[in-house]
Amino acid sequence: MPDRPLPTGDAALELVLAHLFVSVPMRLDAPRPTQYGMPPSRAVIAGVSMDVHGWVFAWLAYLPSLTETPSISVWPTVRAPISFDAVLPAAAELELLARVDTSERALARLGHHLQDIVQARLNPDVEYLHRAVGAYRAELRARRDRAAGWERGADTH
Repeated sequence: MPDRPLPTGDAALELVLAHLFVSVPMRLDAPRPTQYGMPPSRAVIAGVSMDVHGWVFAWLAYLPSLTETPSISVWPTVRAPISFDAVLPAAAELELLARVDTSERALARLGHHLQDIVQARLNPDVEYLHRAVGAYRAELRARRDRAAGWERGADTH
């Protein structure tokens, strides 16, 4: 795992990731206090996403209510990298739980974290998620290989 700490606040919202799994909105067992006098969060969305380096992120987005869920068409999944602030409502609070190397570890972190805050449990298609992570990493390798080939080709002319 990288030694860098996980980004928080605006830096987390600005992360550009490929979102491979996003749960349905779930009602929190107890309202979660927010900062700056905003109304408490009453709902949460869980997700698994990947960065351009191939790291898998487990994350939660806390929302004021179930009606404030993302309505943009890229949800529940998008393979093209997009930042959180483009798809989450302005009132959402993003919490990055982990940066891991496998989708299984990301799902384990999500499940462990959710067991104390919601009654619902995640039930994603683990095989699909595993294939999606592999396909996205293959796509990243192909892009790097094309870029390296282009650079080598430019050096020979």
